[in-house]
Amino acid sequence: MQRTRRPTSITRRHLGGLAAAAAFAGTGWRPASAATGADVAKAKAEGKVMLYTSLDTKIVDAIIKPFTAQYGIKVEYYRGGSADVTSKVLAEADAGQVRADIVDASDIGAFLAMKQRKLLRAYDSPATATVAANLKDPDGMWVADRLTQAVIQWNTAKAVPAPAHWQDLADPRFMGRLAYFSSSNGDGAPRLYTLATAFGWDLLKRYAALKPLRLTSPQVMTQIIESGERSAGFLTNDNIAWRSKLQGKATDYCFPAEGVPTELGAVGLPAAAPHPNAGALFYDWWMGAAGQALLAEGGKYSSRTDVAPPKNNPPLSSLKLIVPDNQKLFTQRADILDRLTSIFGGEWGG
Repeated sequence: MQRTRRPTSITRRHLGGLAAAAAFAGTGWRPASAATGADVAKAKAEGKVMLYTSLDTKIVDAIIKPFTAQYGIKVEYYRGGSADVTSKVLAEADAGQVRADIVDASDIGAFLAMKQRKLLRAYDSPATATVAANLKDPDGMWVADRLTQAVIQWNTAKAVPAPAHWQDLADPRFMGRLAYFSSSNGDGAPRLYTLATAFGWDLLKRYAALKPLRLTSPQVMTQIIESGERSAGFLTNDNIAWRSKLQGKATDYCFPAEGVPTELGAVGLPAAAPHPNAGALFYDWWMGAAGQALLAEGGKYSSRTDVAPPKNNPPLSSLKLIVPDNQKLFTQRADILDRLTSIFGGEWGG
């Protein structure tokens, strides 16, 4: 699989207006075909899929491998933050050179922007029958594929007692010991905004007063906590924290009982995709039982009601999820980024 470089940052002008496969390696395992509405013969003739995704590469690779084994179709992908993915799609559309056959991003606002510009095509996939209606675009332009919870993570040797609530991280004992993530494009902004709307902007100001270390991704944030350079972090991806603990690192994490921000990841098909049939076939695989089971084995919660949660994690029904106002995030993004800049400083998007 070929990966490409990150593009230039997304602008407010554009946004204003999923290592399970390793278990099967060498075993000869071949998955059953996923239910599909795509023309398989035409998809095989096209022979290629270009995926743009913000999902963790370990999960992406796990999903791609059995698809290629099943259909003989090569999948290449570009991986970046959600803002980067959206920026790339919009810039290519502006240039009349759409390269993506399928787009996945953990920001519903991105799909609202693409839909607004008529860059997506409707697709009623049989693989999405077990996804709740409120997790789908009413016009069939996108469907939620995963839910990412923004959790508290800590180093078990450094953060004693362990934090269990969002207010715990505002304790002065965490001065210079906290971490959070957001790229210069503001990828971490939606979860910060969601936390602030639920518990007040003063909570973010109290975090900022403790001089937290800002990092570019949840993966880097977890590495810093694993090393002990920082004791704890707020609003990191549950799947990244899950993997760290599963690997035996000196870390743990929690879903605070008072509520945990959740972000929907979604997937859609570009209207001008160069390989539309192969893209639709991969969409059905991605959203099918096999693809979504691999996603959950990689630590992500699936949007399908028939897929179990990640190993050792509680069912979604037991969590108090704080759902963001995606329409407000979309329409008021510039103001939200300005407010975060005033609290934390730094760059939050052009």
